[in-house]
Parts: sequence; C-alpha cells; structure tokens
Amino acid sequence: MTGDGSTRWLNPFDLGIERWLNHFAGHFHWFDRAVLACDSTNLTTSAVIVFFVWLAVFDPRRPGRLRERYEMVFASAFFAMLGTFLARVLALTLPFRARPIATPALAFIRPAGGSLVLIHWSAFPSDHAALFFALAAGLLPVSRRIGWAAVSWVILVMCLPRLYLGVHWPTDLLAGAAIGIAVVQLARIPSLRALTKSKVDFLYQQRPALFLALFFLWSYETAVLFDDIRRTLFFWAYKS
Repeated sequence: MTGDGSTRWLNPFDLGIERWLNHFAGHFHWFDRAVLACDSTNLTTSAVIVFFVWLAVFDPRRPGRLRERYEMVFASAFFAMLGTFLARVLALTLPFRARPIATPALAFIRPAGGSLVLIHWSAFPSDHAALFFALAAGLLPVSRRIGWAAVSWVILVMCLPRLYLGVHWPTDLLAGAAIGIAVVQLARIPSLRALTKSKVDFLYQQRPALFLALFFLWSYETAVLFDDIRRTLFFWAYKS
C-alpha cells in the first residue's frame, strides 16, 4: 500500500489486532494505568531480563563458579547488541512507519494516562524486541527454566503492553523478535563459543574486578535500553 507514513504500512493483520486490543482502552482506568506503569519503568521490564542473565551466568550449586555453557550467555549478549544495532539501522533507513498511537486512520483511543511517546521514531522494526528476544533465546541453551521464564516475560510483560499502549504494531515486534533470535544463533558457532570462553575465562580468573565491572556496565546499559547510544544515532540520523 502506498501513501504517507500513516498509511503505507497498514495491513489487515496489524489493524485487526490493534483494533481488538484498543477497544478495551478506557474501560478500566486501573488496568490502563497498571499497564502504563509496567511499561514505563525499567525495573519491571529490561532489568528483569538482566536479572535472568545474571542467574544464568553463575552456578548456584558451585559458589563462585560460572555455570556450564556460560560462554553462550556472553556470546548471546554480544550478538543481541548486534541485532539491536541492525534493527535500529533498518528503522532509520526503511520508509518511516508511524506508530499506532500516531496513525489517524486507526483512530486509536489512548489508554488512561497514555501519551505520544517516541512519535518521531519509526516503529518498524522494534529494536526493543530484537534485544530482549535475543537475550532470552540466548539463555535457553544454558538453562531452559531461566530461558523460558525470560521468553515468557518478554512476551507478556514487555511486548503485549507495547501493543496495548499503541507504541508498536504486531509486525514491528515480530520483525524485531525474528532479527534478534536469528542473529543470536551465531553464538552457537563452535569457533565463536571457544573464543568467547577463552576470553571470559581469562578475565574472570586473571582480572575478576575488570570482569565484574564490564559485566555491570553492560547490565546497566541493557537495563536502560542503551538509551545514550540510541539517542546519539537518532541525533546523527535526523540532524539538519
């Protein structure tokens, strides 16, 4: 479909899901505000996935030791960032896609307390979904229990609220998830796993303070969604 950023991307799949979800908006203000509060704080979204990552790295049965196949977690973290970067580059280079909340043709009803967030950012694909689906999928080979808990959290607590609040279309999230899950499969390559393991082993055993400092720095940036980096890319992409 052709047209401006408000109409070129519209399709029955996205419209059907968004309209169905949106007809609940405004009926229960407590629910709207609960969804908004959940989505607007990193403590209940990205920080939880970082928590799962830390759980997957350290072995609870062997204090001070890393869990078996821990190299998959670190390799996945690297490729998750790569997938996020790829998703952001696509969002900056593909034709602009307006978000549901900013699409006049949808006549979106804002949930109580909702606002026009990220109105100037293209919605497709979701780098949010790319990052956290990649991280969650990367935990599965290390601990299926932790991995599936992370996948469930990403779907139910991080993605569904974004649909309900009109921040993303379903295909934005599906595309982001596909990018993240596909890219993180590179962490399974034996040579990359071996390289990651050797580097992590050296840092953890020979430079534990540096290892933990770097792990903390990555955790912080992930918890705040690499906001500084995203805003820097946005500034250079749209400066006049």
